[in-house]
Amino acid sequence: MNFQARLEALTHQLRPWSSLWSQSILQGWPGSGAAYPEDWLAYARSLDEAGERQLDQGVLVGVPPPSLEALLGALQELTALPWHEGHQALTVAQTQGLSAKKTHELERVLALLAPRTRFIQQAVDIGGGMGHLARLCARTFGWTFHSIDRDAALQDKGRRWLARQGGDTVSFIQASVEDGLQPGIDPLFSGQDRASIGLHTCGPLALTQLRKSQGAGFVLNIGCCYDKLEAPRDYPVSRFGAAHPLPFTPHALALTTRGRHHKTEEEFARMKRVYAWRFAFDLLTRQRFPERGFVRAGDAPRSLYDGPFAVYARDRLERLGLEPGMTDAELDVFEVSVRAETRDLLLCHLLRDRFARALEVVLLLDRALLLEELGFQVELLQLFDPRLSPRNLALIASRGA
Repeated sequence: MNFQARLEALTHQLRPWSSLWSQSILQGWPGSGAAYPEDWLAYARSLDEAGERQLDQGVLVGVPPPSLEALLGALQELTALPWHEGHQALTVAQTQGLSAKKTHELERVLALLAPRTRFIQQAVDIGGGMGHLARLCARTFGWTFHSIDRDAALQDKGRRWLARQGGDTVSFIQASVEDGLQPGIDPLFSGQDRASIGLHTCGPLALTQLRKSQGAGFVLNIGCCYDKLEAPRDYPVSRFGAAHPLPFTPHALALTTRGRHHKTEEEFARMKRVYAWRFAFDLLTRQRFPERGFVRAGDAPRSLYDGPFAVYARDRLERLGLEPGMTDAELDVFEVSVRAETRDLLLCHLLRDRFARALEVVLLLDRALLLEELGFQVELLQLFDPRLSPRNLALIASRGA
C-alpha cells in the first residue's frame, strides 16, 4: 500500500468537514448542529427507523444528498484495508480460562506471526498480563519470550499457570514501558532476531512501543484507547503526517474509539433510548440551570433507561444535587416536548459517526509512515472480527531476515 497517497487522500476528504467531527455535538448544541448541511439533516429527518439503522451502518437508503453520498463513498474506499486471512486453531487445553474474544485474537495473531517471523529467536510482549501470548508463542515457535506488565498479581497467576504446564522459555518482568531510557528492558527491544509485540496498547503506549522497537527485527502493534492521546504530542508522529495534519481535538480522538459492529434491532433501539434520555436531560438542565453550562449526566444503571424519563432524570438530578422544581409528570411532559430536538441530536450523531473509521485510519497511517521512515517494511491489515474486537487494525513492520 502507498501509505503516503492514502493519507493524503483521506486528509483531503476529511479536512473540509472538520467542523463536524472535531467538536462534541451535545456540548456545542445548538451551534454544533448548525455545522451540518441542511440537505443532510433534511435527508436524515426523512428516514424511518429502518433507514436510521441503515445510516448507523454507513448505508444510505433512498435518495441521499449528492455531497453526502460522494463523501461516504470516498471514505469507505479509502478506509478499505486488506484482511489477514486464516487462524491457528487452539486446543481446549490451550484456551482454558480464556474468553471468546481473547481466543479469537490469539488464534489470529499466531497465524499472522507464523510466516513473518522465521528469523525471530526472542520476543517481548508489552502488557502481557498472565502471559497467554508468551506461552503460546514459546511453544509454537520456540522463542524465548519476555512478558512485561505492571500488574504483579496477573504475572503471579501466569507463573503458576506456566509451572503447571511446563515451559522455561517465558520470563515475566514487572515494569511499566515508558518513554526514555530504561536499561533494564530496553535491550529486549533491540536486535534483528527480536520481535516486539503490543496487543491493544493503550493510548500513547503504542507510540512508546514503536520508539523503543526501532532496532527490532519485527514489530506488531495493535492500538486502542485513542482518546487518551494528546495532539500535537502524539499526532502527527511521521514527517509526512506533519506535512498533512488534521485538527485532531479530544472530541475527534474520542470519536475514533466508536464501535464498528452492526447493531441488532434491539441494540439499535437501546442506543436510541439511551441517547434520547441523555439528550433530553441535557436540554432540561440547560433550561432549568443555565448558569451551570454543560452538565455531565454520567453513566447511569442500565435499568434507568428501561423506565420513564422522569425516573432517569430524577436519579441524575439527585446525584448532581439539583432540584428542578418539577413533578415526575412534568418531567415526562418535558421529554415529549423536546423529542423533535433530541431526534435532531441523534441524527447529527449518526452522521458524525461516519467519520470515525476514517479518523482512526489516519492515526494508523501516520504510524505506518513513521515505521517506514525508520526503515521498516510495513503492512496495515484488518486482523480481528470487529464484532468481537472493534480495534482490529494491526501494524506489522519487518526488516526482513
